[in-house]
Amino acid sequence: MRSSAPVPDIQEIALTAQETRPADDVVRRLMGEYDTTDDLGLLAKLAEHGDRLPPRLTDVLAGVRSRLGSAVTVVRRPRLDENVGATPSHWKPRGRAATAAHDLWLAMVSTQVGDPVCWQTLQDGRLFNDVLPIQGQEHAQTGHGSVDNLDFHVEDAFDDARCDVLALLCLRNEDLTATTVATASGLLGVDAEDQEVLRRPRFAIRPDPEHLKETGSDPSPVWRPVLFGGSQPYLRVDPAYTTTAPEDDEAARAFSRLCRRLEGALVPVRLRPGDLVLIDNYRAVHGREPFTPRYDGTDRWLRKLTLTFDLQHSSGRRRAGSRALALP
Repeated sequence: MRSSAPVPDIQEIALTAQETRPADDVVRRLMGEYDTTDDLGLLAKLAEHGDRLPPRLTDVLAGVRSRLGSAVTVVRRPRLDENVGATPSHWKPRGRAATAAHDLWLAMVSTQVGDPVCWQTLQDGRLFNDVLPIQGQEHAQTGHGSVDNLDFHVEDAFDDARCDVLALLCLRNEDLTATTVATASGLLGVDAEDQEVLRRPRFAIRPDPEHLKETGSDPSPVWRPVLFGGSQPYLRVDPAYTTTAPEDDEAARAFSRLCRRLEGALVPVRLRPGDLVLIDNYRAVHGREPFTPRYDGTDRWLRKLTLTFDLQHSSGRRRAGSRALALP
């Protein structure tokens, strides 16, 4: 994706080594002071050092937080020197020290947008999650699939406490497999009758299987609208896990037309190591192109943070001193 491309609601900023140097100095110092990047004290320290980020980046991040800026923001920077090692075969057994510098850069930028939160049911409740292919999950509609398209979706659309912004940092992407995005700005032409249907609670959205592996049960879906808000609507769309009532043909047809419109609006964003994309989880959907995994340590690997604008909104769903949400 080029920054000059006339794509609505998507912006790109490319930083120089000189611009990132003050923040990188902070990252290297803090790496020596904390044992884990999941430490909440470390997150607070990073947030305090937001003034070490270049001003033209903090101006962009303020627009992300206020929702007055673009729905999708790509931040490109010179590659970090630290070697992350081979792409692991699974998120579970690996140590996290190799990605510390990358995690801290991701968090330093992200904490200027919102507060990081995570799920008790995903990756052992770790704050930073891995997005990488796992053998045996090639066809999964999750961040661990590969050979199929990852269908466009809103992150954790099934839950009212879902994140406001999804942040993805690229560690490795040798084949330049694209993250795909589409924004709500393309929905202004949705038929008024369809909008009326899509704004009603006629759609059941289930959690994806990664959540359910930990609970061993499938909670009853809540019936929800998939569009809501003002004249430029917010999105709550996850086609892979959304159903309508068997007799509700009107809702099924309206949802199908909405999905076709979003599919036609998808734009590829090709991340290179060090690149970060911030996706407004109310004003955009995201997915991923298919790719063929090699399982040889060179596969696509991203780190993920999910951010909320209002940490208190989920306080009843988290243990004291934790950022990990329980399923409802």
